[in-house]
Amino acid sequence: MCCVFSCRHYVSSSVRKTMHRVLKYQWGNPSSGYQKGKAAFQIVEHAREQVAKSIHAHSHEIYFSGCATESNNAVLKTLSNHFYPKKKKIISTPIEHPSVMNTLEFLETQGIIVQYCPVDHFGFVSIKELEKLMDDDTFLICCILANNEIGTIQNIHEISELAKAHSILVMSDCVQAFGKITIDVKEMGVDYATFSAHKLYGPKGIGALYAKISSPLAPFIHGGHQEEGMRAGTESVHNIAGFGKASQEVSKLISYSNEIRRLKEQFIKQLSDVKPDIIINSPSENCLSNTISVTLPNINSRELMMMLDYYGISVSSGSACSTQQNKPSHVLKAIGLSDKAAAETIRISLGKDTKEEDIRYTVRIIEKYLKSNAD
Repeated sequence: MCCVFSCRHYVSSSVRKTMHRVLKYQWGNPSSGYQKGKAAFQIVEHAREQVAKSIHAHSHEIYFSGCATESNNAVLKTLSNHFYPKKKKIISTPIEHPSVMNTLEFLETQGIIVQYCPVDHFGFVSIKELEKLMDDDTFLICCILANNEIGTIQNIHEISELAKAHSILVMSDCVQAFGKITIDVKEMGVDYATFSAHKLYGPKGIGALYAKISSPLAPFIHGGHQEEGMRAGTESVHNIAGFGKASQEVSKLISYSNEIRRLKEQFIKQLSDVKPDIIINSPSENCLSNTISVTLPNINSRELMMMLDYYGISVSSGSACSTQQNKPSHVLKAIGLSDKAAAETIRISLGKDTKEEDIRYTVRIIEKYLKSNAD
């Protein structure tokens, strides 16, 4: 079984132990006044501080959610309600996560104007084009920090500085970058940022929203006082505790980046040796160390993925949230790939446990497929 996966989503042993302890001993309702409830409340608040510290935020700026998709929806919808009809425009990029793209499509049916800033063939935002799109009707710029398919890391600080000069708010989906690069929301200058625990070897089903204290935000789930009235409902204490524990490991995870990047470069070289005409869609600089998007001309990516899966290697053709759709990735289309090239592209992600033998094994299986395909 190989250790090269498209999404490194298993839960680390330290996180599992923390969650197990909470499930077994700290089962109280955080909103209750009895001892177990107060203990559960302290666990939630401690985790909030842990998450805040990992992104250089204040704990009062962190709201727990079910996932980053929920957080993205919350920001986009509540801000649209807040500004509409005085201001109607959101500027975004054509390479956002589906949770942003689909929400923006919905908001367009509600009267919001959405304009997309073009990106180059590596997915980098054109700052000049972005500034041209800004006007007095714009209330939000939405730009993903690191793309989940090609790994491109945007200069969010520069985008935020530009937005501030035009009195425009900035939201950034930071899910894919979390645990791979240092994230300092203050230095980035964003007003909102979204995160998910499972990108840190934490549990699925728990996310966090950073909302700068001075930035507008309305309740996105009504019914109770939880999360300072922003998200009603009894807290998932064990998941929150797991998120907190996982966020403590951020610096350690980032320390693996150089080794992961070395393995990534090794994979690209070895794959190039067996198929010289491959095209790497991920940029060589300002890119996540673990993410590779590669086009293999005249090779059906879905057939290749099935072959790799049979041999214990999990890769994807796009976002894990949209790979069930039988259509080209919107990210690959945005960077200029044709439908044919998009159908010949796979995404491979490496993790902290990936070894050199995993790289060799994966390339060997791909070579085996290429030979059988040529027969």
